[in-house]
Amino acid sequence: MVMSGIIGDNFFIPSLFILSMFLAFFFRKRIVRKILFLEFDENVKNLAPRDFFYSILKMEKSIKSFYLAEVLFLLADTLFILFGGYAMYLERLEISKKYSYLLISPASFVLDHLTLPIILWVIMFFLLLLTLFMIKKEKKRVSDMLNYLNKYNILNSAKTDFFNSDKIIKSEVILQSDIKLGDKYLFSIYTAYILPYSWIKDVKIEKVHGRGGNGGFYYLNFTLNKSFNPVRIFFAKKETAEQVKKFLLKKAFY
Repeated sequence: MVMSGIIGDNFFIPSLFILSMFLAFFFRKRIVRKILFLEFDENVKNLAPRDFFYSILKMEKSIKSFYLAEVLFLLADTLFILFGGYAMYLERLEISKKYSYLLISPASFVLDHLTLPIILWVIMFFLLLLTLFMIKKEKKRVSDMLNYLNKYNILNSAKTDFFNSDKIIKSEVILQSDIKLGDKYLFSIYTAYILPYSWIKDVKIEKVHGRGGNGGFYYLNFTLNKSFNPVRIFFAKKETAEQVKKFLLKKAFY
């Protein structure tokens, strides 16, 4: 009974960690797809162009599921370490009284079996700090991007293009959302971009190699005729990257 409880304890927190990450990615994908397919409230649709794009592109929206998953996991793991560890300590203390020849102390026994939950707590804590840092950094980048686009008075046409477009391209890359290709603009929710085709000077396909040179993924590396932040759009398949590149260059030059 004691051993089965220990095994259950050892698998509970890692399973919760994996489940938290899976649900975070799942809900982020749902949020992004709802945005791309225009499934949001009328009050959002009626916002002024800059406010509208800031509302849908701000990182808090697409990464909210990660933030919640990280906070809930930290809370659950903290309770497990404190209360589960204390219960395990009391149980081991009773056993050590009955079997005094046991060499491992109750405290050492508990610490040994809580090593993995503690390591995962530290990892998740740093992931939470990274999330908060990224939200702050990305908020400024998105705001600066929208201000720059607004200088050229293109956000009105960009909003119209966003609503009129139904061409969605799957990236199939975890860190890149699916993209929407309008008649005049490329839209990406995460990483957040609004890219006018008329600004495109050239597009190259680059590869990020996986471990050992196997696998990996591809990205479109843009050369623009405007002073703009570097734009990279990632895809799992080279064929998809080539199709999007061909579409973009056709829109940019014809």
